[in-house]
Amino acid sequence: MQECLSKKSWKAWLILGVGLSLLVVIVLLLRLSIVTDHFYHALVKDPPRTIPAGNNIVSPADGLVLYVKRIENGVVPEVVKKGVAIPLDELIKDEPSEVMEEGYLIGIYMNVETVHITRVPVDGVYTKQIVFNGPHMSMSKLEKNVILTSMVPGLVTVKKLLGLAPYSIEKDGDYILKSARETSVFKDTRDTFVYVIRIADYWVGNILTWIEQGKEVKKGEKLGTITWGSQVDICFEHSPEMKINVKVGDYVYAGETILASY
Repeated sequence: MQECLSKKSWKAWLILGVGLSLLVVIVLLLRLSIVTDHFYHALVKDPPRTIPAGNNIVSPADGLVLYVKRIENGVVPEVVKKGVAIPLDELIKDEPSEVMEEGYLIGIYMNVETVHITRVPVDGVYTKQIVFNGPHMSMSKLEKNVILTSMVPGLVTVKKLLGLAPYSIEKDGDYILKSARETSVFKDTRDTFVYVIRIADYWVGNILTWIEQGKEVKKGEKLGTITWGSQVDICFEHSPEMKINVKVGDYVYAGETILASY
């Protein structure tokens, strides 16, 4: 009997050891950008998209809209983090191509299960790439907030009806300004500048860009990919008759969902 129990115990420890070893290997692979870069075709979803015609700006990423904020004289005066107004250059980590007197900032949260292909939001020219090699900060607190809120049936809808923000990010938004990022600058057919800021999470292996600077681009064209989870922000100038088509809590699709029409 004792010998039988000893054998079962040995098998249990063996199974536990193998399981932990596999977990460590998987985590290491997720953190190696060379692995995720070479095999993204096998790991990343890339569904076809219907690109809308007309004068509009489409979403650069798949995910949940975290915030829609106004920009005035190159500053985001509304709360993004702890009530502090944020200059646009602090978000893109470079001097803006020109002062954005009036515009919008839209934040899109991507989790690990969403499509990670990012797309060009406008017709125009890809003018500049800005890379900020800061820390890869964790968005896990925000992710818990978003998931728990979404799990309660009707909570997001009720908050919207009451005029409340569905997701409170002020306490968990350090990464918005501090985390590593890549900013793609486009000059659109309106002759204004559009900024796509891809913000890295701790689990991001790499942010890949497939377009060369100076190249003419089409709305909905593939910009690149982010391995695993992240956040993508977009800043664009206001135009007469412009209408914002999304609100906080909406789910948007890269290259397909119209963020603003004009």
